[in-house]
Amino acid sequence: MMALNQRFDESYPAMFKRFQQFLYDEYRKGHHVILIIDEAQNLGAEMLEELRMLSNINADKNQFLQIILVGQPQLKDILRTPELHQFAQRVSSDFHLKPLNSEEVTQYIQYRLDAVGSRTQLFSDVACKLIGEASKGVPRTINILCDTALVYGFAANASLITSDIVRTVIENKAQFGVLPLTASAS
Repeated sequence: MMALNQRFDESYPAMFKRFQQFLYDEYRKGHHVILIIDEAQNLGAEMLEELRMLSNINADKNQFLQIILVGQPQLKDILRTPELHQFAQRVSSDFHLKPLNSEEVTQYIQYRLDAVGSRTQLFSDVACKLIGEASKGVPRTINILCDTALVYGFAANASLITSDIVRTVIENKAQFGVLPLTASAS
């Protein structure tokens, strides 16, 4: 079997040595290797420790491997645990997105609609405000509420997602869904 044209059926030390050689070769060619891990909050402490060990490949000022972790806010809590203290010491920079404010939520919704080719306003201003309140400005939750509102709007043959449609979505999600929403967003 092959993964990215690399064997993975060898022993761990053999794979590690081959990976290390790959990094050195790329460095000599003037290439930068970046490993991006999305949803990093789902990695356990053991796997994060493995990543820390990969960072040992870097020597002095020579950066053979740059690791970028992307994750939900829980990632910060995980990295602050005592068993990951050494890992946290190697984090050279960190950035945390804050929840969007009401105006940014409206802009975010419109940006997403524009990106898929929408030429008209599909969400009323009040609907956007309700989505912002219910989502607490978290983009992933905004996406879920908007997607569901678009389905409800389609089912109702609505040309505009109104506050009534959004209220129904929020109430249904609060009552029957798994998202921690409250139906009080009105």
